[in-house]
Amino acid sequence: MEHHDLKIQVGEAVQLQPHDGEAGRRMNVRIIGYMAGVSLLVTTPRTGDKVMIIREGQPFVARMMAGNQIVGFTTTVLRTCTRPFPYLHLSYPQEMEQITVRKAQRVRVRLFASVKNSGPDFQPGKPHTATIVDISISGALLIADVMLGEVGDKVSLSCAVRVGDVEKLLNIPAIIRSLQVEHSAELGRESHFHGLEFDVQDKQDLFALHGYVYEQIVRSLSE
Repeated sequence: MEHHDLKIQVGEAVQLQPHDGEAGRRMNVRIIGYMAGVSLLVTTPRTGDKVMIIREGQPFVARMMAGNQIVGFTTTVLRTCTRPFPYLHLSYPQEMEQITVRKAQRVRVRLFASVKNSGPDFQPGKPHTATIVDISISGALLIADVMLGEVGDKVSLSCAVRVGDVEKLLNIPAIIRSLQVEHSAELGRESHFHGLEFDVQDKQDLFALHGYVYEQIVRSLSE
C-alpha cells in the first residue's frame, strides 16, 4: 500500500507501540494534522493527567483505521513540540500493511451489560445482567445465568465501552438469533449463551460501537 492511498482524517485515533521491546505498552493519540509524504502531527500521549516524555528519534509501530482497513506502519518521532500544546511530528508512512475489517469480524472481550426484554414472559422493563464475551459491529455473544428471551425476541442491550479516552454508554436494540444452554457440574449452575444481532438506530451509538470494535481488533493484532 503506497502512502498516497492513506485516507487520513483529523481527529482519528492512532495507537503507538514502542519499537524498543516494550511490546505490551500501547499509547493512544489522535491525528491533529499532516502533510502527505512528509509528517503526521499527533497529540502527545498521556498517562493520567501527565504528558509522557517522548524522545526525538524514537521509533514506533503505529496502527489506525482508514475506511474499513486497519493500517499498520513504522514511524519515527521527528520533533517533539510543547507549544501551544504538546504534540509530535511523526515521519509519514512509506510502506504500510493493511487488513480489511469484515462486518461480522468478532473480537473477544469481557463487558458487563444489562438486557431488557419487552416480552410479557420476561418481566418487561426489568434489566437482567449478562456478560458480553465477543462482539462485532453487527452482533455479540452474551452469557447470563438466566434465559434472557427466546430466539426471535427483541431486546435492548446496555453496556459501557471506552473509545480512546472517552467512555460511552451504549443502548442498542437487538434480536436474539441463537440460544444455547450449558450446565456446569463444577459450578452447579447453567449458563445461557445468547447470540444477538444488533439493530443500531442512534448514530452516536453506531460511531462508538465501530470505534470500540476497531480498537479491540487493533489491540488483538498487536498481542
